[in-house]
Amino acid sequence: MEDRLTGALRHAAGDLANFLGGEGKDLVFVDNATTGINALLRSLVFMPGDEVVTTNHLHISARRTLEFVCERAGARLVLADVPFPIRHAGEAISGILGALSPRARLVMIDHVTAHTALCLPVEQIGQHCAERNIPVMVDGAHGPGNVAVDLSRLAANGVRWYAGNGHIWLCGEQGCGFLWVHPDQQGLIRPTTIANHFGEGFTQSFDWPGSKGFDAWLAISESIAIQKELGAERIRDYCHGLAREAGALLTERWQTIAGAPPELCSSMSVVALPGDTPATPDAAARFRRRLRNEHNIEVMVFPFNGRLWVRLSAYLYNEISDYERLADAVEQEIAARPRALQH
Repeated sequence: MEDRLTGALRHAAGDLANFLGGEGKDLVFVDNATTGINALLRSLVFMPGDEVVTTNHLHISARRTLEFVCERAGARLVLADVPFPIRHAGEAISGILGALSPRARLVMIDHVTAHTALCLPVEQIGQHCAERNIPVMVDGAHGPGNVAVDLSRLAANGVRWYAGNGHIWLCGEQGCGFLWVHPDQQGLIRPTTIANHFGEGFTQSFDWPGSKGFDAWLAISESIAIQKELGAERIRDYCHGLAREAGALLTERWQTIAGAPPELCSSMSVVALPGDTPATPDAAARFRRRLRNEHNIEVMVFPFNGRLWVRLSAYLYNEISDYERLADAVEQEIAARPRALQH
């Protein structure tokens, strides 16, 4: 820890930053994207009457952090209405821009929304916000490894902060999140945990949060090496294609609708659940548990805009037969246990 850790962490940060089109000096590790978002939002200063704009699709942990920060400052949280199902990217852009007022001080958006799996046009949104002098923060929990991330391009289009995970689509170890902060903002950002090296610089303040296991952070270099060996673009092409094929299969089998057109999907797609199961969190949780316990299938089921949806994920170990099994299992549950699912 005394002799090797700092250099090893900076080496790993450089590997990850280079993979994401950035520089290691602008990237630090955190335990997960939620921890990083807390560090970012709790470092910024808002005044009474300021407005922070996000969307109605933002992950609940990030939204709770925004609510806390706004309540403490007397600021107002504004939820831009991005429709779902959505027809095209323009609806997301117009929804967010329509929520901006002269009081807006920050826009926070997902790169890929966690439940509804929308791949938002972050560069275009950032560019529009930059024209209004409003900085943009991106929750990239489902970004790296799932969609192409180019931090230098994002920086040129108004994005000043990006929080992401290495343990999801990069297949790193649990406990590997990261923050990228534009150089013109690094003096404002404080780590969630204040420890020995606070005040000694951006990377130094984050690299030592106190004694802990650092293996998840250091191991990300191996995850990046595997991405390069197999071909990051080839991985995305396979996963995106399979997610689209699976979404088309389920909408046809279930005679329902997709949440978004293929161009707004990534390695995930969302399909409406058939039947008339109530669109409540409890009903969604019960349905998900039935699929897990009775069919050995793990899939996200969630309520949104008055109905239940299934979020599909696709990775290299998946094939179309997995989603055929899901189609069969859902049809069996709908046909055989409607009352059990609704009460």
